[in-house]
Amino acid sequence: MNEAQQQLADKIGELLAQSPLDDEIKNRLLDKMEDIPENLLFRLKDALEKEKDDLEAVAFDIDIFLKDQDKDWQGVVQDQKNAAGEVVDKWVEKLK
Repeated sequence: MNEAQQQLADKIGELLAQSPLDDEIKNRLLDKMEDIPENLLFRLKDALEKEKDDLEAVAFDIDIFLKDQDKDWQGVVQDQKNAAGEVVDKWVEKLK
């Protein structure tokens, strides 16, 4: 394996380590790396990079959603506290 092929194999190995693919599939790909034609290795690398990018994008969107949810819930809690405070104040006035 020349240096360029080794770099490609290393990159694919890194991407496979991060991939949610089944370990059996990952191991088969790694074991047979030298037998796979270069054009298919580049396709595999591209697919794994896209998979990683897609997963990161979805994780980012989920993180934003969850932060918005937390912020919205904090607003609801504050609204409920304010409403409860108003009710208590009204009862205090009535009981005077």
